[in-house]
Amino acid sequence: MGYELLPHPKTPTHMPHTPHKRPTIDDVARSAGVSKATVSRVLSGTYPVSSSTKKAVQDAIDTLNYTASIRARSLATGKSESIAIVISEPLDTFFADPTFALILRGITDAMAATPYMPILLPTATPAEQRKALRLITNQAVDAVIHLSPWADQEFLTPLLTHTIPVVLCGQDHIPHWSHRFSFVYSDDRRGAAQAATHLASRGSRNPVALLGAPKQPAAQERLQGYRQIFPHLDNSRIRWGGWSPENGAQAMRDILASGIPFDSVLAASDRIARGALSVLTAHGLTVPTDVKIIGYDDHPTASDDSPQLSTIAQPMHEQGAHAFALTQDMLNGHAPRSVLLPTHLHIRETT
Repeated sequence: MGYELLPHPKTPTHMPHTPHKRPTIDDVARSAGVSKATVSRVLSGTYPVSSSTKKAVQDAIDTLNYTASIRARSLATGKSESIAIVISEPLDTFFADPTFALILRGITDAMAATPYMPILLPTATPAEQRKALRLITNQAVDAVIHLSPWADQEFLTPLLTHTIPVVLCGQDHIPHWSHRFSFVYSDDRRGAAQAATHLASRGSRNPVALLGAPKQPAAQERLQGYRQIFPHLDNSRIRWGGWSPENGAQAMRDILASGIPFDSVLAASDRIARGALSVLTAHGLTVPTDVKIIGYDDHPTASDDSPQLSTIAQPMHEQGAHAFALTQDMLNGHAPRSVLLPTHLHIRETT
């Protein structure tokens, strides 16, 4: 049986392949019979243009199906319509902690009805900080929301001499920065004092405190709040670490191994409290009969799991919304200001 070899098909000469070309602002200008500068004025909407010229440009845009690139629009308006959300925590920590997710949701919900969009900038390493600062100081974004529990002076100090609006979200007001930066935060010291006062009202006399990273302002402020109510809360009754359940479990094991007598636990986060609670249960201690425990933040884990945690609630979604509102104020020329949000005690099964 024979086979017939067919000739290799050729592309017809009347249908040459041409790559798709996106229309440019130059194409719009040629089609409308105006200069590129005039097209930019029409796009920005901030300069007077005659109605006939505006119509000619708009007709050309519609005919060519032209969409202004972000760069072109930025050049025309002087705005990028983007806000940098600076994240100083490592990304695995950031996405594991529901605090950040709730604040970020507050920011993005507030942005929803505006032209602005968020750009997440990780700055956990010096290299990331340098790249983020270069992007910010080159005016690639219109403003900065710094979402971090760290003071982060090395990153923020260069921005003191820059004109870009900056809002610090989640750390206490710093007086010598208040002329340049806005602040939104909840009162960690007051919230911690609320937690300690509640334990004292339940008969607690010998608490231990499980805290986050010692260099974080929030952890230090919460310790000061605990000590307002329990002045004898000395270093032997304190364990530092991180904010995760694993950190809480390790801190609780250390306390139990030390033999220190205690009747309650002041946990600086609900995630710490959950880790501590698991260890107490494993050691045959009943909560709240043998040991009372109170958390902080009112994360979903506080009420979704059993037993439900007594805790101090921070308005985290509201904090994010306020951060964007302060950003808009500064973009509109208003002076920086600080917003202090209240904390609330939620009494549940663990106290």
